[in-house]
Amino acid sequence: MRLSPRDPGFPHSAILHAICASASRWSPQNIVTLPDGTRRDQFAEFHASKTRQYIDRTMASGEDIFSVMQACILLSWYFYQEGRWVEVWIFAAFQTRVAIPLRLNYPGTFSTHGNNSPGAYLAPPKDLRDLESRRRTWWMTIMFDRIASVGGWIHAVDERDLGTELPLRNEDFEAEAPVPSNPQDLSSPDVFTRHPPQYTDSFLLLIKAVMLFGRVTDFNVRGNLRAPTAPSKNQNPFFLPGFEPLDKLVAQEFLESLPQIFKNNTGVIDAADGTALDTDMYMVHIVPHAATITLHNPYIDFTDPQNVSTARCVHSARSILSAYYALSATSLDITRLHPFVTTYLSFKICWYLAAVVQVQLCKYFIEINDSDRESTVWGEINVLRFAMMEYGQRSPIGTRQERLLQGLMREIVRMTAQKQPLEVGVPLYPFSHSSLFRKDEIPRVPAEDGAALLPISPSFEDQSVPNRSSNNSVSPSGMPGVGWPRRDISGSPANTNFAM
Repeated sequence: MRLSPRDPGFPHSAILHAICASASRWSPQNIVTLPDGTRRDQFAEFHASKTRQYIDRTMASGEDIFSVMQACILLSWYFYQEGRWVEVWIFAAFQTRVAIPLRLNYPGTFSTHGNNSPGAYLAPPKDLRDLESRRRTWWMTIMFDRIASVGGWIHAVDERDLGTELPLRNEDFEAEAPVPSNPQDLSSPDVFTRHPPQYTDSFLLLIKAVMLFGRVTDFNVRGNLRAPTAPSKNQNPFFLPGFEPLDKLVAQEFLESLPQIFKNNTGVIDAADGTALDTDMYMVHIVPHAATITLHNPYIDFTDPQNVSTARCVHSARSILSAYYALSATSLDITRLHPFVTTYLSFKICWYLAAVVQVQLCKYFIEINDSDRESTVWGEINVLRFAMMEYGQRSPIGTRQERLLQGLMREIVRMTAQKQPLEVGVPLYPFSHSSLFRKDEIPRVPAEDGAALLPISPSFEDQSVPNRSSNNSVSPSGMPGVGWPRRDISGSPANTNFAM
């Protein structure tokens, strides 16, 4: 920005307009809220319109294609944060279709192979900064494609066609350090379980977490494509080809393999000048749990104490909830979180997804007349509801998700004997950080090791089936502290008595 506007290195006008549109979310002016919850900011709309004009011109002429593609990425995230799903889907497709002929999916973001088509390929990167800028542009495109597809849509680019090495750490990129290219790409056999220290930071781990979620999407989409019936709780998913290794990778190995410095860092950082939040790191710790629920949710059966999918989903939902408790114990503004935390794109992600599991669990407790644990789960559901509503102050995504959740809750609201179920465990006043829970509803207990205070949450797994002996309970691999009685999944599922 210190360069003259006439300098070749000065940012393209499309990029500047896209930055202005995105930045407007933090200083909104003249906002109009439409009936569907969509917001329109006059300043943002002006700059978004200008960016689109450059995109339209580039689509017709190919002029400044790489810079305009970068502007498109910025604008796409703005649309995503504003919940404008049609534009999100269209622009996600535009990015991937542009990136392919630019050869950004090749190692080094350049290839001379098959270069017979006239015109449009980029020249080789002129320096390390140019190379790394291309890598990051490519991976932001692919991450956006994966996030836009979590509703069960086919990805625009198959993982097998991603040859670009992972980017460098942020600190090396910003310092323009002469670091060799990252040795890992998605074809590396241990890419999700080995994290070289000199090529690992929160951004790189977020790429891996999102790509891991993409594998779950691929598995579900391809499995359902020609299946005669929808998956159900009567199936043993571990008999499905590829399910067990994917489950192991998503539910256990990825998070367990994180280097110690990242494993113990959830993104909430105590600094001398106050608490800070690394949103990428925060996402690294909850996206695998969202992916686990997405993988296992169709097979939940609360009446079967040996159902692995139930244990997986309850554990993941509680982990997402615990991450929120840790965040809410600070004075941080959760509306600055990545929208992927709360969003719903035809399926369930993060807060919403955790709440969906809790709604099912609440229904089960109502059916077995366990009012104490039902009350606790109501409190947990309402915590997530209010988190979505607070996020809705900044983005319509949060408000929409809370409305969708209320739609799912209608049945349990009718079934419950609780007098005011939607008020159990709510803040004493809207979005209170100092007193998140009503003490007469959900008592709090001191946490160990300085962790965030959590409400008492009797484990579903401890007493899920009345009068059932729990002597044969085993703690599932990779899920410490969960006593849900079931088989040991470390062996072959074919040798178990799982219901089919």
